[in-house]
Amino acid sequence: MKKILGLSVLALAVLSGCNTTSQNQATPAQSSAVLLSDTFITSPNDKRSYQTLKLDNQIEVVLVSDPSAEKSAASLSVGVGLLHDPMSQQGMAHYLEHMLFLGTERYPDTKGYSEFMAKNGGAHNAYTWLDVTNYMFKANNDAFDEGLDRFSDFFKAPKLYPEYTDKEKNAVNAEWSMRREMDFFGQFKLTRKMMGDHPANRFLIGNLETLGDKEGSGLHQETVEFYNQYYSANIMKVALISNLPLADMEALAKKHFSGIKNKNIEKPSVTKKLDMAQSGSKRVFYKPNEDVKQLKLEFTIENNLKDFAVKPNSFVSYLLNSEMPGSPAQLLKEKGWISGLNADSSPNLYGNYGTLQIDVDLTDSGMQQREKIVATVMQYIKLIKDQGVDKKYFSEISTSLNNQFQFLEKTDEFNYVSQLSANMQNYPVNHAINAPYHYAQFDAAAINRVLAQLSPESLKVWHISQQEETDSKLHFYDGEYRISDLSQAEIASWNKPSDLPLSLPAVNRMLPENFTLKTDKLAKQSQPELAYDKAGIKIWRFASQEFNNQPKGLLEVYFNNPKAGKDIYTSIALEIWADIYNLQQSALSTEAAIAGMGLNVSPGNGLILTLNGFTDKQNSLLQQAIGQLRVKTDEQGFNQAVDRYIRNLNNAGKQFPFYQAFDELNKLTRSGNYSNEQLIKTAKVLTLGDFERIMDQVLKNNQLRAFAFGNYDQADIDSVAKQLSDALPEMHHETSYSRDKFWKPEPGEVMVLKKDLDVADVAIIDLYVHPEPGYKQKARAEVLRSHFRTIAFDKLRTEEQLAYAVGVTARSIEDYAGIGLYIQSPVKGPKDIQNRFDSFKVEYAAELDKVTEETFTQLKNATLVGLKEKPKNLQAEVSPMIRDWYRENFNFDSKAKLIAEVEKVTLADVKNFYRESIGNSDAARLNIQLRGSKFKDTPFADLKGQTEVSNVEQFYKGISFQ
Repeated sequence: MKKILGLSVLALAVLSGCNTTSQNQATPAQSSAVLLSDTFITSPNDKRSYQTLKLDNQIEVVLVSDPSAEKSAASLSVGVGLLHDPMSQQGMAHYLEHMLFLGTERYPDTKGYSEFMAKNGGAHNAYTWLDVTNYMFKANNDAFDEGLDRFSDFFKAPKLYPEYTDKEKNAVNAEWSMRREMDFFGQFKLTRKMMGDHPANRFLIGNLETLGDKEGSGLHQETVEFYNQYYSANIMKVALISNLPLADMEALAKKHFSGIKNKNIEKPSVTKKLDMAQSGSKRVFYKPNEDVKQLKLEFTIENNLKDFAVKPNSFVSYLLNSEMPGSPAQLLKEKGWISGLNADSSPNLYGNYGTLQIDVDLTDSGMQQREKIVATVMQYIKLIKDQGVDKKYFSEISTSLNNQFQFLEKTDEFNYVSQLSANMQNYPVNHAINAPYHYAQFDAAAINRVLAQLSPESLKVWHISQQEETDSKLHFYDGEYRISDLSQAEIASWNKPSDLPLSLPAVNRMLPENFTLKTDKLAKQSQPELAYDKAGIKIWRFASQEFNNQPKGLLEVYFNNPKAGKDIYTSIALEIWADIYNLQQSALSTEAAIAGMGLNVSPGNGLILTLNGFTDKQNSLLQQAIGQLRVKTDEQGFNQAVDRYIRNLNNAGKQFPFYQAFDELNKLTRSGNYSNEQLIKTAKVLTLGDFERIMDQVLKNNQLRAFAFGNYDQADIDSVAKQLSDALPEMHHETSYSRDKFWKPEPGEVMVLKKDLDVADVAIIDLYVHPEPGYKQKARAEVLRSHFRTIAFDKLRTEEQLAYAVGVTARSIEDYAGIGLYIQSPVKGPKDIQNRFDSFKVEYAAELDKVTEETFTQLKNATLVGLKEKPKNLQAEVSPMIRDWYRENFNFDSKAKLIAEVEKVTLADVKNFYRESIGNSDAARLNIQLRGSKFKDTPFADLKGQTEVSNVEQFYKGISFQ
C-alpha cells in the first residue's frame, strides 16, 4: 500500500509493530509551546502497564506488563551500525552480530541458545542497519528468566570464538550472495558511492573479500576491538514484555542487564559534510536485473529527526502522495504515462543526512516522456512551496494519525520489543511508542526548511530500465549504470508554468467521525453465523470476541466463479482485472487509507473485494468501490496492464531462489496453476474483447458470498446485501461454489522438478508426505518441526556453512501432512546438496532417537502455547476463520481440531511420524531442484523411482487430486 503519510521505514515498522496501551496513560495532545511529553505516552486503547527506568550502568529500559501475554520477549539495541565499520573490515558490525550468537563464557555451547529456544517455544533474531544493531528473542513465560540470562550474557562475555571466524565469515558471505542480484541493494550501493568520502560510502553487508585477515588488519582481533569499543551499556536500549507484574520485571531487568559494562562512550555519530557538487544535480541511468520501468527523484536532505514532533517530512510526502484531481499522480495516470507514484522519506538514513524520494512506475508511453514527468513533479513541488504550506493539511494529517494511535492494536511480542528498542535509539523514551503518530503542532518553518532542500542541487534523477545505456558496473552487486549531469536548460524548465492543470489536494471526505461500537449483542458468538441468505447472496458475520472495543471491521466480498480455476484465459484476465481496478481506484484507496480504511481487489477463484479499517464510512466506500468493479479501459490501458503482468511473471525469476522453489511447490500441490511460460504465452494473445467478455461472464455467473468480521450490526449486513444486489447484472446466474483441488499423494510417487535459474544460487526443497491423512499427522508434524529445524540449522548452516537460508518446512496439503528440508546455497550444486540432505536425514533420525521424554514434553508444550496463544489483533483473530470460510468448513474448527490432536501426541508418535514419512522409502515425495547460473555446469540429483516434471500442466495430467 502507498505510504500515505511519508513516514520513515522505521516509523512504518512501528505502525505495524507498536500496538499497545498502558495504565499510565497520558494524552498525546500538547500545547503549542511544548512539543515533547514528560510522561510516557501510550494509546488509549492499550490497557497494559508500562514503566521506564535507567539502570545504574545507564541502560535505558521500557517494561511492558501484559497479564494476558502467553509469551515473553526482550530486545536490546546498540547505537552502532554499518556506518561505523572500520574501512579495513567492511561489514564488521554485521559480522559481529552473527558472532554473538555462538556462545558466551557462561553458556559456551554454540548450539545452546538455539536449542533452548526450540524447547521453550522461542524465536530469536537480530539485524544490523546503518546506525543500529538490534537483538531480540521471545520464549514461553516460564522460560523468560533463563532466556534473559542467556541473552544478556551476549553483551557481557561473548566467546567470539576465533575458530568460528571462517564459518561466520562464510555465513555473512552467503547472506550477501543472496542479495547481490537484488536491484534495491545495487541502487543503494550506487547512491552511496556517489557520496564520495562520506562514511555511508562503504560495503555494508560484508563478504569474503572485505572480511578477513589482511596486511595490518586481523579479522578476529578487529572484531574483539569493535565489540570492546562500541558495545557499551550507555548506548544500549532494552525493551521487555511479559505477563509478570512491573515490580518483578524491574527486578529481572536489573538482575540481567545491570552487569553490562558501561564504558561511558559517546554515541557514534556522523558529521562528515557532503559535497553536493559530486552527489547532486545528477542523472543516473541504471540497468536493473528485473524488467522494470521506473523513474526516481531522490533528494538528499539534512537529518531532521529532531523535528519528529512537527513532522515536516510527513507533511511534504503527504502532498506529494496525493491522488486527488490536479496531483501529479492523477494527471500523469490520466495521460497514460505512469501506473504509480509514491513518496517516502527517511530522515537519518545516512547518519547526518537523510532522503526524500519519489518513485514513479512508468508505462511504455511514459518511458518516452521522462523529462516531462520530472518537470511535472518539480513544478508541483514549486506549487507546494508557493501555496501548499497550509495549516488545513496539518489538521487532516494529525486527525488521521490521532485516529490510528487512539485505536492501535497489539502485535506479536517479538516485533513489538524490537521496534520499541529501535525507537528508543531515535526518540525520547517517552515517545518510544507514539513517535510516528505524534504531530504536536503546525510548523511552517520546519516544512519550508525541507522544501528548500528539494532543489536541483540535492537531486538525483534515476532512469531505471533494462533499456538504459550504461558504461560502468558495480563491484559488489549485479548492476550497470551511467551518470551524467542534469542540464541547466532542463533545470530552468522546471520554473516555467506546467502544461498540466496542477492543483493542491482538496479536503479528505472519508475521515471517520463516529466510533460507535455496534456489536454488544453479538459479543458471545462461538463461531461465524450466516446472517443473510437471499437472492443468491450469502453473508456471514462474526463479531470480534477479543477486541470488541475496536470500531473496525473486515469485509471480504467474493465473486466465486467456476471457470477461474479451470480456464487459463479467465485466470489471467482476473489478474489483469484486479490490476486495472486497483490502478483506476488508487485515488479512492489513497483517500480511504488516510481515513484509516483499506480497499483492494485481488484475484482468486473469481474476484475478491476487500475493505477494512474504521467502519464509520465503509458503507460509502463500498458504494463507490462496487460501482466501479467492472472496469472500463481502452486498448492502451489494457496493453499496459498486460505488459505489467508479463513483466511481473518474468521478474519472479529474479527473486531469491528459495522463494522461487516454494512458488513451484505451491503450484504443484494445488490445482488452478500454470507455468509462467504458459501464462506469458497466453497473455500475449489475450485481447481486449476477450477481457471484456470474461469480466461479463464472471459478473453474470458466480456465487456471491461475503464475510463481515468486526464492528457490523444487522443493519450494516442488510446494507451490504442491498449494495451487492444492486451491483449484480439483471441476468445474474448463481453457480456452484468452486475451490482449488489439492494433489493426492500416492505411495511410491517421487515427483522431481528440475529447473535452471537466471540468478546465481541453488535452491532445493525435499518434501515427504505422510501416507495417512488427517489432523493426527498434522499435529505430529507440528511438534516435530521445531526440533528438526534447530538441528538442521545448527548442522547445515552454523557448522557446515552450506547456506544462509536453510530450514525445515512442515505444511498441510489439504488433508495430508508434509515435512522436509529446504535450502538456498551459494557453495554447492544441486546434486551435492541433495546428497547432503540424504545423509543428514539419516543423521537426524539418530538425533531424534536420543530425544528424552523431558525434552519432548518441552517441545510439545512450546507447540501448544503457540497454537493456543490468544490473537494479538483483529487480523490474527479472523485469519483462522476466514481460511475455514474459503474452504467451506462452516464449523470453523480447523484450529481446534489441530490443538486437540497436538495434546494427544506422544514422543513415540513423533518418532513414528518421521519414520513413516522421511524414513519411508514408499512415502510420496516432492523434490524441487533449482540450479543457479553459478552452478550451470554441475549436475542435478536423480532420485530413485523419480518421475521428472517439466511443467505444471504435465504434472496435473499424471496425478490424482483429493
